[in-house]
Amino acid sequence: MMKKLSYTRLLNETIAIYEKNGSLEAYQFMKEHAENVTGNKAQLYNFQYSLAAASDLKEEALNLMKEAILDHGYWYEYEYLQQDEDLNSIRSFEDFQKLVELCKTREEVAKKEAEPKLTLLNGGMSKDKPVLMALHGDQENAEMTSLVWSRPATQNHSLAFPQSSQIQFSDAYEWEDVEKGVQEIENHAKALTANTFLIGGFSAGCRVALKAMIDGRISPTGFIFVAPWLPEIDEWKEAITSLQNLKISGYIICGDQDDDCLEGSKALSDLLEEKGIAHELKIISGLDHEYPEAFNEWLQRALQFISNKE
Repeated sequence: MMKKLSYTRLLNETIAIYEKNGSLEAYQFMKEHAENVTGNKAQLYNFQYSLAAASDLKEEALNLMKEAILDHGYWYEYEYLQQDEDLNSIRSFEDFQKLVELCKTREEVAKKEAEPKLTLLNGGMSKDKPVLMALHGDQENAEMTSLVWSRPATQNHSLAFPQSSQIQFSDAYEWEDVEKGVQEIENHAKALTANTFLIGGFSAGCRVALKAMIDGRISPTGFIFVAPWLPEIDEWKEAITSLQNLKISGYIICGDQDDDCLEGSKALSDLLEEKGIAHELKIISGLDHEYPEAFNEWLQRALQFISNKE
């Protein structure tokens, strides 16, 4: 019996099937499992109509687009819709062009209205409870992140989930402008009243969190990074020295199948080791770019490690 797929694993496995066996098999896989995962439904529709179009299932692709955009009110980036080669088979249809123009209008409104947000759980802020702030990855949102980090291991923490003001498509936010992200995280951190402040994140969220730390914009007592995406890690080598001024410890989790983030995780660990900053690097066998299945247990270990170093 196949174990239940998480949202992130479904996306990763669909991409892997697409690259290995082509769009039709990837489309069939995504279609079979899309209804059974919790995540960004707009993204799940995007995978389906794009793969259907790439498989020359024109009518099916257009119907899925209409369902997403007209029935559910989702929108997708105008530039992406105009340029993605997977959509070439339906690009000449009048219905497609109408959907693209509708998305363009919605995108303009959404980007104009987008602003940073902070979701608080576990009773809000209290000086008596440690705060754990966790940042979403690209094309994710605060709600998705809260579902992952709200576990028994964190029940005694006040939980804070920032959502970037940089929106990419419906319910999908990113941290492409790192400096803007750092400013938003600094503002959120200033609003927190707890004596103990920890920061966590997934993928691109870790990049923003690390930049905020090394620039001295936030001063957490510990960090928990999952699959950290750190493209500038070599450029930040000297700046990471600033972490020596903080009483900080960290926990890094990454899969050995994570081609985008494994080397960056190792590089960060090496730098922390060189600077004498207490940390653990856990490389999980068989894990791709996603949260580990037993994430509650990993959170327990991470929080215990950080607590022992305080």
